[in-house]
Amino acid sequence: MMMDGEWNKTRTMKNIIPFILLGVFISISYKGNAQFFDELSNPEIIITLTHPPMLGIKINKIAFGPASGDCADQIIDASISDFVSNGIEVIDRQNLQSILAEHNFTLSGYVNKASATAIGQILGPSALIFIKVQRCSTEQDKLYSKESKYDPKTKQSFPVIAYFSRTRTAIKLSIQAVDLTTGRIFAAQTFDSTPELKNKSYDGYPEFPSDFEVQELAFGEIAGDIHRMFLSWDEKTTLYFYDDKAFNLQQAYYALKNGNIDLAYKLSQENLENCKNTPKVKDKILGHAYYNMGMCCMLQNEHDKALELFTEAEKYRPGDIVTKAINKCQKSKQLLSSMQEVEDRANFDAEQSQAEEAQKIQEAQANTLTNEDIIELTSKKIPNSLIIQKIKTSDCKFDTSTDALVKLTNSGVSEDVISIMMGKGN
Repeated sequence: MMMDGEWNKTRTMKNIIPFILLGVFISISYKGNAQFFDELSNPEIIITLTHPPMLGIKINKIAFGPASGDCADQIIDASISDFVSNGIEVIDRQNLQSILAEHNFTLSGYVNKASATAIGQILGPSALIFIKVQRCSTEQDKLYSKESKYDPKTKQSFPVIAYFSRTRTAIKLSIQAVDLTTGRIFAAQTFDSTPELKNKSYDGYPEFPSDFEVQELAFGEIAGDIHRMFLSWDEKTTLYFYDDKAFNLQQAYYALKNGNIDLAYKLSQENLENCKNTPKVKDKILGHAYYNMGMCCMLQNEHDKALELFTEAEKYRPGDIVTKAINKCQKSKQLLSSMQEVEDRANFDAEQSQAEEAQKIQEAQANTLTNEDIIELTSKKIPNSLIIQKIKTSDCKFDTSTDALVKLTNSGVSEDVISIMMGKGN
């Protein structure tokens, strides 16, 4: 038999064991993720990651070519509104046709590189969009489901029928894009949008949501897809920022919260130096100070320095918070590099376009007949009939002022040639 003292001891151990196991579990979890409690006690800040345009081009002017399919005009209107709100000039479609007509250029649903560059010379640096809608439909249907409602009076749940009236819009389209600066024709992109809205009632089927409201959602989604093709776009994410009272970390957070990144940077730099120079500073605080300084560097696009600081923070305070910050910092660095590539490519394309245009002008000038060319041909005894034929079939820029005519006559240019020159003179 067990003695009373032994029984009491055993009973006490049985009561203590669950708490010991809980403590061991918490200790293991804490060691595996030292930042577990940090996630519960520290604030998050919003970080903006800017993505480059999907097509990798930079534009400040855009035009819409012929569109086909139901809802195409509404989609174009939604896109125009988005482009204009982002400072992009949109060439009116009627004006586009008028401009092209003046230059005897007909725009169809397809362009090749030669015609694209020709349009680009007329419109200037821009992009051209062709939209083809394969499907645009709106449907309505009715649904019901069994639910459970709680009655606070009886404190019991009871079954009910929930009735839904649903309106859905489905749009599928392809978008062909042409960079008129370089003549590049991009592969068609396909987009889908299937938004829906539901009205709910427990007393029979309610009215259907408005067709117009659901369609507007679809047009907005497609306009967003088109935006991301041609323009940069922002992605919002959240990361932690430590606000410990120790070593003034909290003041750096307050500065950041008020939008003063420069002050937060300065304070975080001072906080980190104080922590490093303080003997026996806790690993937790030192890790937090390294992390906060890394966050400030990331916000200032000093990504390499930020990654070094996050790595140091990880040594003292490893866990999900710093791992996520490292991943977002690497992504931000890559996106910034991609944005710079778009900028560099745009500058290169603009320089190439200007160089090509200058060369064309130079070639045109070289092939343009002037008074000096006629005098030279005459001095070389070229027959008048050939000189006249050359004038008729060439671009000419003649000076037919009184002084110029005297010089031509004194140089032996015949009356017949001078008469033709006067007919084509500027």
